[in-house]
Amino acid sequence: MKQSLSCAIAVLVAALAVSACSKPAHTRWTRLDLPVRGTLELHDLADCDGHWYAAGATKDGATHPAAWTSTDGRTWTPVTFRPLPTSYYGPNQVIQSVACSGGKVAMVGAIPGGAHGNPRVSTWRWDKGVMAENSAPFETYGGERAGGVGRIAAGPEGFAIAGDRVSGAAAWFSGDGRTFRLVEDAPGLADDAGHQTMARDAVFLDGRWAFVGGAAVKNSLDERAAVWLTTDGTTWTRDDPPAATGYNEIQRVVRDGGDLVAAGVRGDRFEVWRWHAGRWTAGDAFGGDPSGVRSLTLAGGKPVVAGGGLWVDGSSKSAPAAPVAVAGRGNTLLLASADGLWSTAV
Repeated sequence: MKQSLSCAIAVLVAALAVSACSKPAHTRWTRLDLPVRGTLELHDLADCDGHWYAAGATKDGATHPAAWTSTDGRTWTPVTFRPLPTSYYGPNQVIQSVACSGGKVAMVGAIPGGAHGNPRVSTWRWDKGVMAENSAPFETYGGERAGGVGRIAAGPEGFAIAGDRVSGAAAWFSGDGRTFRLVEDAPGLADDAGHQTMARDAVFLDGRWAFVGGAAVKNSLDERAAVWLTTDGTTWTRDDPPAATGYNEIQRVVRDGGDLVAAGVRGDRFEVWRWHAGRWTAGDAFGGDPSGVRSLTLAGGKPVVAGGGLWVDGSSKSAPAAPVAVAGRGNTLLLASADGLWSTAV
């Protein structure tokens, strides 16, 4: 009888251990209140110079660009948006991406429009306490050669946007956040004879912009993770992680001191790469989601990935809602869902 009871307890303990390992580790979250009129729609988070930013839109039948800022992560102040007087789409855009550095803040907004419902894109800049919409020729972000306008990144020399045109990976640069210069069909960045390229994100490190994405082999299902380096947008050099067979793509990248930490997909799973002392290394694959990596940050010295759930240093963590963006400061992690903002300690 004693032996049977011991065996039963052992089996129960083993079953509970397996069950615990199969579930995300529990994390305690605090809901953060944003002053909102209408319905909230969040898309991105950023932190720099002691200021948090949460950006997206509000809805009251129509959408309107919206953002909030905070120094302590608890009390949030709405940001005023100032569309151009002649802007048709600006007043109804959704902010997709926000970046900041050295007191400068810039955002990318978009909304479907026109006969084909293609994204109508604007950039916005911090100007005397408001986010002002920038004027740009239609072909800067749209036109017959348009592809996709991706994430905006910030550095001490200004801003960069990663994206695509019909010629492959493309970039936009601005020193002041007001006027952006399009770089397309650039040798070393755009498509070549054997590859189709796409840029997903960018980061500034050691006087250079690093753009990340993928280079797909034409007429093949293979794609290698790709990194392009430039100081001026004119000359590009490649610094790819070691090639792996199958489908690979870097989708987000952040700085970690003098290192780069990148996240993306390898096959149907997620991968985190690290650049240190001129060399890329890859960690163990984990998780995975068809939509890929939506956001990447560092918190508590660990990479935090949002995509098909929340992943901290490769381990699944409980989240209060499906995350669309994450941002870290020290041990504090902010998480944006589509309609809420949360914080926790990592």
